[in-house]
Formats: sequence, C-alpha cells, structure tokens
Amino acid sequence: MKDKKGKGLLINKSIKRCNPDISTGLTAEQVRDRIDAGAVNTQRTGLTPTISSIISKNIFTLFNFINIFLAVILVIVGHPENILFLGIAISNTCMGIFQELRAKRGLDKLSVLTKAHVTVIRDGAEYTVAQDEIVLDDIVILSIGNQVCADALVVSSERLEVDESLLTGEADRIQKSKGDTLLSGSYVTSGHGYAQITAIGEDSYAHSLTVEAKKSKKQVPPLLRTLNRIILILTIVILPLGTTLFYMKYFLLGDTLETAVLGSSASVLGMIPAGLILLTGVTMTVGALKLAKRKALVQELYSIETLARTDVLCLDKTGTITDGSLQFERLELYSDVSEKEVELGVSELMGTLDDKNATATALTKAFGKTENWVADIISPFSSERKWSGATFKEKGTYIIGAPNIVFRGSDKDFLEQANAEAALGFRVLCLAHSPLSIAEEKLPGELSCFALLILSDHLRENANETFRYFSQEGVILKVISGDNPRTVQAVAEKAGIPGSEKSIDMSLVENGADYAAIAKEYTIFGHVTPQQKRELIRGLKKNGHTACMTGDGVNDILAMREADCSVAMVGGSDAARSASDFVLITDDFGVMIDVLKEGRRVINNIEKVAAIFLLKTAYSVLLTLIYIFIPYPYPIAPLQMMPINELTIGIPSFFLALQANYSRPEGKLLTNILEHTIPAAITVVFNSLYIQLASIFFHIPTEESSTMIVFLIGVMGFYQLSKLAKPYTPRIRLLLIGLISSFILCFALLGNLFMLSSLFSRNVFFYMPLVYFSYHVHSFLGNICRKAVEAYHILKTAGWLKRSVRE
Repeated sequence: MKDKKGKGLLINKSIKRCNPDISTGLTAEQVRDRIDAGAVNTQRTGLTPTISSIISKNIFTLFNFINIFLAVILVIVGHPENILFLGIAISNTCMGIFQELRAKRGLDKLSVLTKAHVTVIRDGAEYTVAQDEIVLDDIVILSIGNQVCADALVVSSERLEVDESLLTGEADRIQKSKGDTLLSGSYVTSGHGYAQITAIGEDSYAHSLTVEAKKSKKQVPPLLRTLNRIILILTIVILPLGTTLFYMKYFLLGDTLETAVLGSSASVLGMIPAGLILLTGVTMTVGALKLAKRKALVQELYSIETLARTDVLCLDKTGTITDGSLQFERLELYSDVSEKEVELGVSELMGTLDDKNATATALTKAFGKTENWVADIISPFSSERKWSGATFKEKGTYIIGAPNIVFRGSDKDFLEQANAEAALGFRVLCLAHSPLSIAEEKLPGELSCFALLILSDHLRENANETFRYFSQEGVILKVISGDNPRTVQAVAEKAGIPGSEKSIDMSLVENGADYAAIAKEYTIFGHVTPQQKRELIRGLKKNGHTACMTGDGVNDILAMREADCSVAMVGGSDAARSASDFVLITDDFGVMIDVLKEGRRVINNIEKVAAIFLLKTAYSVLLTLIYIFIPYPYPIAPLQMMPINELTIGIPSFFLALQANYSRPEGKLLTNILEHTIPAAITVVFNSLYIQLASIFFHIPTEESSTMIVFLIGVMGFYQLSKLAKPYTPRIRLLLIGLISSFILCFALLGNLFMLSSLFSRNVFFYMPLVYFSYHVHSFLGNICRKAVEAYHILKTAGWLKRSVRE
C-alpha cells in the first residue's frame, strides 16, 4: 500500500487491524482511521489518463523535438523568419492538450455512473459505496454478478462460487468456503457470502483489473495499426534522410551553410506528418466524448474503430433484446399435487436459495419467500447448470429450472406444453420434486414435474427500430441465450431480427462440434452455456467476421472478452461492465445506433484525412531521395510551405473530420493512398523536376522556380482535396472556395512574406501547361493504381492469395 508521500507498505503498520463481526462490520471511527491513513481502495488506473500524462504525451514527442531543433538551427544561420512553422506546431500541441483535457473532464464525470458499487456492513447497517471507498478490513456482501474489487477473505459462505478467469484464464467455477481467499478481478457466479477486505489499492489485483479483463483481446484495429506502422517507418527514415541531404549539399557539393540548412530543414519538415498524429488522437478522444454524451461510455479508445467495422452483432436475449425484467403469468399443474403445495414449494425455495436474479425476483413477488423448511443441501442457480434447488429434511428435493434441461432425454407430455408456451415467447420453468438428495451438484433421480411456471419478458423500447437499422446497414444479427431456443426465437421474431427461423438447441450439440459452421448456419442459439457462447464468437471470428457481443450478466463475460468488441448495459453485473469496451449508461438500447454511427464517422474521416496528410510526406520523401544525388539545392524553403500546410492540409482536415459519413468502413486508407496520394506525389515530383530543368536552361532565379513549384504543389493538393471531400455539402463547397481564394491571395498579396515571387511573368508559360498536364497524369496514374487494387481483391476472393485467418 502506498501513501501520498510514497512511504510504501509502512503506512499499514500504523493501522490497528481487526476482525470485525459480519453483523456489525467496522465502526465509523475505524473507517475514518483507515481513510486518514490512506488505507482506501484507490487505484491509479482509470478510464482516462492523468492530466500530467496528457500534457507530457503531447509535448514530449520526437517530432516536436525535431521542430525545436530545426528552429534553433534556422535562427543560428540567420533565417528566423523560417521558424513560423514552430508557432503552428505549438498551437497544434496546445489544441491537442485542450481537447484531451476537455474530453477527460467529460468522460470522468460520466464514468462515475459505471463504477462498480459494493455493499458493506458498517456499524451494524448495510451501506452501498463505490469500490474506491472500500477500506482495509471492511466486511463486504457478495452475491451473484458482483465483482470482487479488492483481495478478501471469506468469513461466511452460502454456496459461494466464483470465476477467476479474468486472472487465470481458466473458466472453471471455484467454490469458496469460510477462510478461503478471494482475488480482486474474480466475480461471483453462484451463491452469496461475506468477505473481509485484506489488501487494497496497488497491493491487490484490482489496479490491473482493466488490463486483465481484456487480456485475451485484442489486436490493434487495422486503421490504427496502419498509421502506427507509417509513423514508425517515418520515425526511422526522417533523420537519416535529412542528415544525408545536408551532408551531400554542404560537404560534398559545396552549397553554403545557409542553403544546405534551409533545404534539409524543408525536407525534414515536409516528411513529418505531425498533424496526422494530432488529428488521430484528438478525433478518437472527442469521438469518445460525443459517445459519452449520447449515453455510451467508451472504456478503450481503439474500440471505436473495432465497433465501426463490426459486421456481426451478437445479442443476449435477457437484458439486451428484453429489459431484463420478468413477470409471473401463471402456473400449469402436473402430477397429483395441489396449487397450494406448489406455491409453498416455490416460496420455500426462494427463501432458502436467496438468488438475486430476475427470475428469483419475479417468483418471489408472485409466491413470497418463506424459510420454514430445514435445508440439508443447497444448490444456488448457475448459468452452467441452468437450475437451482435444495434438499429439505423430510420433504425431499425441490428443483426449479429449464424443463428441457431438468428432464433432458425425457418424452413427458409436459415438455410439449413447455415448448408450446416457449414458442409463444414465454419463459418456461418447471418445479420438479424427487425423494432423493442432490449429490455433487447433480440432479437427483426419480424426478417428477409438479408444475410449469410461465413467465413473460418485456421487450426493450425501440428494439424493433434498432435491429431494423442494423440489418439495413448490413450488420448480421445473432441471438445467443441460455433460454429455451423456442422462447428466444419468439422474442427475436417480435424484435424483427431477420433469420429468426434458423434456431438451434445448443444443449444437444456434442463436444468438439464445428462451431464455425454452427455460427454460420444459425441465427438463434438457445440453452447456450458460457463456454459455448465463447466458442460461437470464436467461430464467427474464424469465418472472417468482426464480432461485437452485448450482454449484462456473468454468463456473457467469456464471450464478451473473446469478441472483437463488447457492449454492456449499465444495469448489468459489475463483472460484465468491467469486461466490456462500451457501457450503455441508459436503458435505451437504441443508443447503439448512435454508437455505431459515431464510430463509423470517426474512422471514415480519419481514413480520408490521413490520405491528405500523407501526400506531403510522400512527395517530400521522394524529392529528398532525388535531391541527395543531384547537384542542385532542395527547391523549397520551410517558410514557403506554410500556405501548403495550412490551406491544403491543416484547416481542411479538421473540417473534413467532422463530416457525417456513416457508411461501414471498408479499410480505405491504403486504397486512398494508392488511388490519390501516390499518384499526386509522383505528379508533384515530376512537376518539380520539370521546373528545375526549366530553371537551369532558362536561367530562372531560385525564388521564382520555388514559387512555381509551391504553386503546383498547391494545385495538386487542392485537386486531391476535392476528390476526398466528396460528397459536397454547402459547407464543404464554401470551404473549398475560401481555401483556394486564400491560396491565390498568398501569392498576389503576401508573396514577400512567404518568399514567393510573382507568378505573373513569363513563368506562366512554364507552370500553366503543367496545371492541365497534372490533371491527366494524376488521373492516369490513379486508374492504374485502381486497377491494381481491383486485381488484388479479385485474386484474393478467388483464393489465389492467402487470406489471414484470425485464430
């Protein structure tokens, strides 16, 4: 345990440890002593980075250091006017810091709603506190769905079972008895109990819970992976290329120090895609803030891209399609028992089991909760068993569960009735009885059905509209539930999910089955165990899909962790929220439409704008490689690039990043680079070399040739911008007109400021034909690249190229 002064574990030595009784817990004074000593479950990790990390991340970058170094060199050689780029770099850095801090404030404020809360015993009363308000030695109450937020010792157990898969990777349920240890990060799957907190904060596993919860996930999405590779490559080549250019010009070709510094500085600055880094980070962060305002909290920024690329949405029926609430409708009697005997049996089970799920709540409301019978053996509900029950003295065993599971393999007539009710959309349970006892958590023999219990689900508001939208957008819907497949099918049909007639009972599927084939063939999956849910997700991924899993219970966690991205409901279990990438902080599942739209808008616009930024990088690299080997100065000075950087890249990129572009991302970054950026870069290089030759043969001054080159670069930049800015909205048209007008004014009115001599001379005969020529060259090269991309996709589809399959 570390205190604010960094005293490490010494802080706990000042605390008088105790073993409070579970009926009273800690006193108010003991809680205050622990808070004063810092023995509180605060953790350094959180949803958003700290303020200091945001500031340092934006300031201390390699590209910022390069900018400062170049600015110092330019001042030393007597050209301070060329360091105007430093002001732009500083403003970009400040903008990035401001946007991230603004987003952090909004996200931190909203993230409070999704934090796990814990019930503790203090001064003999129950209190609900946030997980970071737990103190050392607190007595906490644990029930199904709760996540253990700090290491603890079990002091009382009523068939308490936990899943430690978030820590160990093993999904086996572990029964915990008095004296057993509970690790933070595990979650309760069955039963309930009391535990004493033994380790908190960074002394426990809780501080690494988020990392552990996503341990089995997830590769960086394609767009961010591609951008990271590009930036890594540029980081490696920029300094060597710039240094080589300076060495060749100054030491081998004899250029003046001033000329060599100006040329190599312009070269390096041209290769840095600094705005691209800023834009990507800020756009993702601002996107997360917008989603939070729409009641969807992003827990991992890169998940925005993954969700935007989702083509299969897997739904859990309860809590997702339905709102999770159940209402008891009626019971159907079987065997020679009275209705009163059935009601008493259910009431005693509710009092003995003390389950906290929606089914238990509905049955308790209908039948009450009594504890007159003495229970010898208790088996609380488990999502794997799909039944709960108890063996009572002199009364035998009473079981409540899914009829098809409790009486698996039977052909009793009540199963037909159960299936008929399930086909109408009702949830059907049976009350079964046996004179034998439960043994090793297995159903006893000689079971007979006393009654069928009929319950109804409540469909979420806007469910039909939400699923209709996803279907129209080409997203495949799958419903994976632990309920009877007939019930799930009926509810799915009411919700308007296409393909609902394709259903399967997963309880009949043998071990070792081909889950990829099953996942492909069916839409509705019923009687699914948590492990089968995970295998179905793996099957979908094996089939090449990007899968999103939604859920709210502990039975969904394995699948949520396996999916490419996951969405939890705020009313779901603590464990489900911790394992998810998004948390909907509203009961309106229709918010998923806004989540998908915002994710698609962010990714589509980053793909588009990245191609604009990389144009400058591409032609700067090519020109640097060429001018290393030819005996002429690099044709552009840093100051001359200012109109290009701001008017064809900087300003339009922020506007284009806000466009409403909701089509499904198709990985167009590389396509955009091949079809637009590379042809434009090659055209720029050709034009620059043509002007360089003209300046040699016609003795054109260097400033005038540089002016023509900058003008032609601007023309090509605006041409590419006009291609990528489609569709044209009135705002985009006005933006393009304003930018082009400003670019022309830079030459007409601000030529002296930017070292751009007049274009209106004989030079018009050199550069104007190239304006017309550039259009055709770009179109020609773009068509070649487009055909190459199409050929690649055809060969890939035909199987001539190996396709990578995610395992």
